[in-house]
Amino acid sequence: MSSIAPNVALDALFRRNATLRGDKPALRDLDGVSLTYGEAANAVVNVAEQLAALALPPKSAVALLLPNGRELVTALLAVIRCGLTPVPMPVAWRKSDLVRACREIEAVALITTAHFSNENLPQLATEVAIEVFELSFPCAFGVSLPDGVVPLSLDTVNESLLASALLSNASAAGIGTLQPSSGGVSFALHSDEELLAAGLGAMLAADMRGGDTIVSAISFTTFAGLSSVLVPWLLTSGTLILLTDIPAAGALELDKNTHVVASAGALPVLASSIETAIASALAVHFAGTEELTAFPALNARTAVDVIALGEHCVIALPRRERSLTAPLPLGEFHAGNGGASAPVILETRVNKKQLQVRGVIVPKDVLGDQEWLDTNFTAVENGTGSVYVTAPEETLAIGALRFDCPDLERRIRSAALVSEVYAVEDPVLGARLVITSDRPEVTAEALLKAGLPRVVASAVQMAENVRAKAR
Repeated sequence: MSSIAPNVALDALFRRNATLRGDKPALRDLDGVSLTYGEAANAVVNVAEQLAALALPPKSAVALLLPNGRELVTALLAVIRCGLTPVPMPVAWRKSDLVRACREIEAVALITTAHFSNENLPQLATEVAIEVFELSFPCAFGVSLPDGVVPLSLDTVNESLLASALLSNASAAGIGTLQPSSGGVSFALHSDEELLAAGLGAMLAADMRGGDTIVSAISFTTFAGLSSVLVPWLLTSGTLILLTDIPAAGALELDKNTHVVASAGALPVLASSIETAIASALAVHFAGTEELTAFPALNARTAVDVIALGEHCVIALPRRERSLTAPLPLGEFHAGNGGASAPVILETRVNKKQLQVRGVIVPKDVLGDQEWLDTNFTAVENGTGSVYVTAPEETLAIGALRFDCPDLERRIRSAALVSEVYAVEDPVLGARLVITSDRPEVTAEALLKAGLPRVVASAVQMAENVRAKAR
């Protein structure tokens, strides 16, 4: 299968946008702070020069522990500008998750921020650096940082820090993502070609056009987030609004050229806060698909299902009927499911009830020497040459966060005394973890102290209350 992605790097796309649309809005946070393309370009250069002063080895991994916002986008593009490999990580992860992940990717630096709620992420970064031998440079945006943390700024910085900074001319290897595997995490490296092919598919499926606005409640910690948000933004040179929380009704000033991206479970909640007509709504499925799934009553011109098959593949499909999830076509998949005239970016087939894929989108380092890649997702044929898929039973998807169930239960039980650990369906998160204990407050505190994510600790309930509801 020949390549269909433009022969251009992500960094080159951003440079082009900065040159042609310097005074146009590029980034906006929920707090109202915005950057034009010119301002964003200056911020990227400033951060890149600060990173270059650290003299990190070319193509080495840099972990990004940053919430949705301008710091995340700027840091990611700055790392690429330096010829390094950014690996975004969920801010919900705690120390043990971060240590395992940084060891897996052999991170030489970690970038975080002091500008996130009441979370002390810079202190967390120093603790992770102590335990990860390769991680020599914990860095953070903000002031009053712990000792040993390298300060970063989006603005012009002290010239003495930049005295030895020379930006690398070497091309970046790509962007890395992580997914849970038995007893840890596994790494996937996505080249610019793979990202552009997947992003083109999402852009065509949603009919995104030049200068459009993208509102995203999905972070860049997954292939789905990168391909359905970051890449379409770079391709359309529009405005990107990143959300860290569901806004109040009317808080977002949107128009008919806006595209909203969120997990399939969170999209109905996000939809309730949007009062205007929009161009499209993209529902990202992290735990498989079902034929009958309600779509939010959004006044959107186009509805799109984005099916994330772990970190192996992302397929964007326009939804023909609002009550029916778009099934995955078998055989050649055309970008945006646009028919024979659209470029082919993927091939799919079923082998022993497992969905297999190959093509431009599939990460080369994951495919290796195999002709077809087994996604580990079970395929359920619907009789029309298409399939619906279900995630591996051992994987629990809570929104965009995914856990290896046996490993997660083992870590929970080793950290605290609990009665039961199980998952239930949830309209917002897709799945919700339930942990029962006779001493819920003590248990939750013990889980946090053991380094488990806050989304896990918040799942603890009083055992007696759960038993009473069951009666």
